[in-house]
Amino acid sequence: MHVETLGDGRPEYTILACVHGDETCGWHAFNRLKASDVTLQAPVKFVLANERAFKLGYRFCDADLNRSMPGDASSEQHEVRLGARLRRELDGTTVIDFHSTESRGCPYVIATGGDTASRRLARSTGLDRLVEMSHVGGGVTAHVTGVAIECGYHDDEGAASSAHRILLHFLAAEGLIDRPYVRSTPQVYEVFGDASGRGFEFVAENFRRVEAGEVFAQRNGTVRRAEEPFYPVLMSTYGYEDRIGFMARRVDTVTE
Repeated sequence: MHVETLGDGRPEYTILACVHGDETCGWHAFNRLKASDVTLQAPVKFVLANERAFKLGYRFCDADLNRSMPGDASSEQHEVRLGARLRRELDGTTVIDFHSTESRGCPYVIATGGDTASRRLARSTGLDRLVEMSHVGGGVTAHVTGVAIECGYHDDEGAASSAHRILLHFLAAEGLIDRPYVRSTPQVYEVFGDASGRGFEFVAENFRRVEAGEVFAQRNGTVRRAEEPFYPVLMSTYGYEDRIGFMARRVDTVTE
């Protein structure tokens, strides 16, 4: 784990990158921030979480770090041990955690704690979609005050540019840099279940309502139809080994 602080004093905010080692958009965003002429009004911490997987170009080495929190310092698995260190490093700070994905429909915010503070932070990103994943459980930001951002497709230049833009907006909205911003009122999509299955092609569209009976995935002549209306979230053809993605309902907007 690589930890770096910009500015003097004890930071109250953490920029988190590479919880998955092959999702480097947050790393690029931080380096662009360092290379810019932006002046920070308060110190900010940066954490490159899974440095070992990052250097190897792997998603993880032994276990998914995003599902290993709060970790165990005595574990034989690298990410489970790392989870305990990461929890200590993030404790007491507000976290913005950058990810990229195989699914389309980015960028958007993910909250996993179900708390008012995380919803407020979602507005600081300037993004207009918030996925509430407390039903699923796990995730780094379930254990701290913070939000995760799905920045773009896999880890292309678009994801890195998006991460940098969102980071600047977030820092401005939180009073850490002097820059124009507009706090958003994101639509909330509340995840209530997942669509299991292996080897399916996702044929619907993330965040577009799938009606009951509508085909949303197919495989070798077999189709998956919606048993009830839902909004696909993080659904893709190749993103997961054992699921197509998640099903959500659209519930409200964040205004607090």
